[in-house]
Amino acid sequence: MRNRSAFLLLLLFVCAPLAAADKHFRILQINDVYKIEGLENGTIGGLARVRTLRKQLEADGTPVLLLHAGDAIFPSVMSKYLAAQPMIRVLNLLDGDAGAFDGKMAAAIGNHELENADPLYALGRLAQSDFTWVACNVWYCSSGVCKETFAKRVKTVADALVIDAGGVRVGIVGLTVDSGTADYFKVDFKDRQARINDVREAIEALTLHGKPPRLLIGLTHEDWDDDVYLANNTGFALIAGGHDHLYGEKDVNGVHIAKGDADARSVIVWDVTVPPKGRPTVKTKRVFLDESIPKDPAVDAEVQKWTQALAAKLGPNDAIGMTRNKLEGVEPAVRGYETALGNFLADVARNWMHADVGLMNGGGIRINDNIPPGPVRKYDMEGIFYYSNTLVDFEVTGQQLLDMLNNGISRVDVGDGRFLQVSGIKFTYRGGPPFTVAAGDVTVNGKPLDLGAKYTVGTIDYIYNHGADDGFTLFDPANPAKPKLLHPIDKANNDYRKATEATIAALPDKTITTAVEGRIVAGK
Repeated sequence: MRNRSAFLLLLLFVCAPLAAADKHFRILQINDVYKIEGLENGTIGGLARVRTLRKQLEADGTPVLLLHAGDAIFPSVMSKYLAAQPMIRVLNLLDGDAGAFDGKMAAAIGNHELENADPLYALGRLAQSDFTWVACNVWYCSSGVCKETFAKRVKTVADALVIDAGGVRVGIVGLTVDSGTADYFKVDFKDRQARINDVREAIEALTLHGKPPRLLIGLTHEDWDDDVYLANNTGFALIAGGHDHLYGEKDVNGVHIAKGDADARSVIVWDVTVPPKGRPTVKTKRVFLDESIPKDPAVDAEVQKWTQALAAKLGPNDAIGMTRNKLEGVEPAVRGYETALGNFLADVARNWMHADVGLMNGGGIRINDNIPPGPVRKYDMEGIFYYSNTLVDFEVTGQQLLDMLNNGISRVDVGDGRFLQVSGIKFTYRGGPPFTVAAGDVTVNGKPLDLGAKYTVGTIDYIYNHGADDGFTLFDPANPAKPKLLHPIDKANNDYRKATEATIAALPDKTITTAVEGRIVAGK
């Protein structure tokens, strides 16, 4: 009897279903990567280091998804002159096989993917990709009719997709910020509810036999506020975001949101554990891609090939001068605080136009790199002046100047392009967000700001013509107070790049000595 009971207990134990185990995978997240070669002469970032980190994360057999949160094809000097070919060729190597489709990689379409008016650049490079792009709100247009998303036109694009990550059905939905207009696309973004409807339709399309994916990821290219709204109105477990160019993480309504630095200065590694039931747990780690992470030889060889192709196109990267101090040009710097580069460029605008003050918006400084003490080279100029601009001058009142400073500093916390680098001005901002500048905290050429006085301003034609788009209402064409130009726009004689190069050539020993000197101060 005792033996029979023991047998039955053993039988029950053997036949009982085993408890389901947790499943585990990782995500390697990058975003806003424009330069295949990295920053600061290749010592930081770069896609060859991204490949190495991916291999390291995969080494213990854990599945790894590589998610790119948008902005890759443009803008960079290399993409500008080599038709964005290098970026796609190198991204296709991040799985170690240039000829295979990477089923574990997805990229959001960013606004800069769509910046070129010629559809061959965007559609051609998307089609050339050996991985999937995702965007549920980017619509293809023909003859003014926009009735299908890019996913219907290009086989490497999906509104959303499912990737198997170690037995976990992971749904990935892409979302793109408003990208302006062109004949071949429109972005469904301005109406938040319409945007949410696009996301929900994309999620519904991933449902299989009545079951949605076990875990939903938002792969987004949009501002923080929009990611927060998304977290509050969808079923995402996590959001891997881009567009802000600045590392940050937030928890919103149980949804973790993370963004890495631009150009892979730092990336995000997610550790995801999925239990049989209940909410997955996620842990993140910020990883800096510095010289402690070696470059993958195969990817680096491809990078060097395209570097040589650029040199063949533009000629040698000759020095045009020197700098005594580091010229910070990375976007978190020029869009967030006073830098020596911003000071120098604002000085050029002021001095070239013989104005009282000089202004340069951080969003117009496109190099997204730092120039170390030493040579300033031709390609540095190509990067700084990726977009051509003409210097202009006009007159404003002290009150109008104060209003411009307040708008420029208002969202310094998020690295907005409206941030102004200044010359002839010193000011302290406080509070925030939004941050503000009081008249008593501003001096112009060493004297207190006079709200009723008139001041001449030297800046770029972009601010004068399009500044209203960045909140500078003074420059709204419908504003009767919009100042008149003191001199007509003169592209031949007031080209900003030529003015800057001429200024460097005229300096003693062609050496920039500009430093950070307290022009912009964060107060308490």
